[in-house]
Amino acid sequence: MFDLSWRGLRRRVTDPATGQPVPFLAIYTPAEWGLRDTALQGVVTQLLPSGRSCVLRSAEEIRTPASAGAVLDEEFALSLFVDPARLDPLADRVLAAREAGRTATLVVAVQGHQLAVLGRWLQSRARSGRLVGLRLLLAPTVEDAMRQLPDRLRHGIEDNIIRMPVAAEVERPAFRSFFVFSPEMQAVVGRIRAFAENGIARAYLLGGPGSGKTSLAYFYHLVRGRGQFVSVNLAAENTGEKAAVKSLLCGHVAGAFPGAGARHGAFTQARDGVCFIDEAHGVSGPVMEVLMEALDNGQYLPFGASAKRPLECALLFASNRTWSQLQAAVNIDEFTRLGAAVLEVPELRRREEEMIAVVAATLARLGENCTTWNAPGGIDEAAWKRIRECRWHGNVRALVRVIEAAFVESAASGASPLLSAAAIDNGIALWEPTTHHSHRLYAAA
Repeated sequence: MFDLSWRGLRRRVTDPATGQPVPFLAIYTPAEWGLRDTALQGVVTQLLPSGRSCVLRSAEEIRTPASAGAVLDEEFALSLFVDPARLDPLADRVLAAREAGRTATLVVAVQGHQLAVLGRWLQSRARSGRLVGLRLLLAPTVEDAMRQLPDRLRHGIEDNIIRMPVAAEVERPAFRSFFVFSPEMQAVVGRIRAFAENGIARAYLLGGPGSGKTSLAYFYHLVRGRGQFVSVNLAAENTGEKAAVKSLLCGHVAGAFPGAGARHGAFTQARDGVCFIDEAHGVSGPVMEVLMEALDNGQYLPFGASAKRPLECALLFASNRTWSQLQAAVNIDEFTRLGAAVLEVPELRRREEEMIAVVAATLARLGENCTTWNAPGGIDEAAWKRIRECRWHGNVRALVRVIEAAFVESAASGASPLLSAAAIDNGIALWEPTTHHSHRLYAAA
C-alpha cells in the first residue's frame, strides 16, 4: 500500500470510539493500474492542501464483503473508475461508519461507458434501502476527476434516494426513484424534513416542471409518518364549478345532488396525512373560495352536509410559476390566507450529480428490456458536454425523454455502444427545445 501524507496539522475528525484522528481520504483504483501509478501519484500530491492525508489502495482490497460492522477507516473514499458493480463492500463500510456516528462519504467516479452499470448498482442499493453516503462524479480522465474531486469532498446528511410510488393512492404501486446527491438537493430535503418534524403543516413548493416537487411532497409525508398522501392536480381536476371543486376537496354526502352517492373528498381521504395540491397556480376563483374556510379556520363542510369537519391534514401546494406570478393571479387578501412556508426546488442544470444518476438509471432501465438490440451502455464525452450545457427547462422529466430518444436512435441503428452528441442533440430538439413560448411561464429556482 502506497501512503501519501502531507506535513502539518491534519483535519481533526476523530473516531468517537477511539478518540483518534480519522484519515482524510482513501483512493481506490482498478487493480490493473498498480498502486504506484506515477500519473495518479503526481495528480494526488497536488490535490489536497497541507495538513490532509491520503492513501492509495487497490480495488482488490474491496473484492470481498466486509465483516459485519466493519467501517470505513477514512473520512472520504474515492472509487476512481472501479467497476460500480463491485462497490457494495465499500459502500457498506461507509454505511456502517455513519451508523456508528462517524462522518463518512464515498465518492463514486465513473467514466461515460460505465453509466448503465452505475445505474443498475444505484437501483439495487435503492431497493435494499442502502443508498446513502454517496457522491457522484463523471469524468473521462484521472486528471479531470481530480479537478472535480474537491467539490465532492462535502458530506451529505440525507439519504441519496426518495422512493416514490408511481401512483401513491393505489394498491401495490410500482416505485420510481428520485435521486438526492448534490448539496443543493441535500439542503432542500433537509428543510422538508425540518418542516415535517417541527409541525409546519402548510408549505408551497416552487420549481420548474419535472423538478421533483411531487417526490419532495411525498418525502414530507414519509417524515410526517401518519395518514395518507392524497394528490390533487388542479390542472386536470378543476372544472371551474364551485360545487365540483367542493366535492373534490371536501367531499359530498349522499343525495347532495340528484343521483349522488356519498364521496370522500381529498381532505377526508388524507385524514391526518398530506393533501398535495399540484398546479397550485390554479388556486383562484372557486378553488380559493372552497379553500378559504379551511385555510382560515381549519375546518371544512362537505357539499350537502349539515356539520363541519376539522381539517387534520397538512396542505402542501406546488406550482411551476414564479412567486410574483402567483401573487398577481389572485386578490392579495386571498393570497395571504395560504399562510405557507415557501421552498424553492433548484433546477436540474444546477444539480450535476442528479444528472449523472438520472442518465445512469435511465440507461439501465432501457437496457434491461432490450432483446434484439445491443443496448448502449453509456455516453461519450461530447454527449455529456451537451447534457451539462443544456438549460433543461423541463428538468428531470425532459432529461429522461432526451435519453430515451437518444437510446432508441442509437440502439436501433447499432452504430455505437455509447450515446453520441448527435443523438443527444436530436433528443434535445424533440423534448427540450432552446426556445418555446412556455419557457417564460416557469419558475427559475
